[in-house]
Amino acid sequence: MPNAEPLSHKEIEDRLAELPGWQVSQDEVSLERTYRLAHMPAAVFAVHIARIQDELDHHSDLTLSYNTLTISLTTHTAGGRLTAKDFDLAHRIAEIAPGHGAE
Repeated sequence: MPNAEPLSHKEIEDRLAELPGWQVSQDEVSLERTYRLAHMPAAVFAVHIARIQDELDHHSDLTLSYNTLTISLTTHTAGGRLTAKDFDLAHRIAEIAPGHGAE
C-alpha cells in the first residue's frame, strides 16, 4: 500500500507531469480531472472507478452528469493533503479512461 505521507511541492510537480489533463488545486490539497465521454453515460466509467477505489482502499469525490465525470482526489488521513495514493489512483483512472471513450 502506498505511503500516506504528504508529498512535497516538487514531488507533486514531478508526479503531475506524468498525468496529462490532470491538475492540482492552487492550495495543493486536491488532484482533479474532468472527463467527457462522447458515446456512453459517464455512470459506467464511474462504476469502473469505484471498483478500482475499493481495490486500492482509497476513494475520491466523483461529480457525475450524463456524459461528464469530474474526479477530485485527496488523502483525508494525511490532513487533506496529496499523497502517493492520490497519484496512484489517478494513474489507474487514466489507464482505463480510453476504454470508456473518456477524454
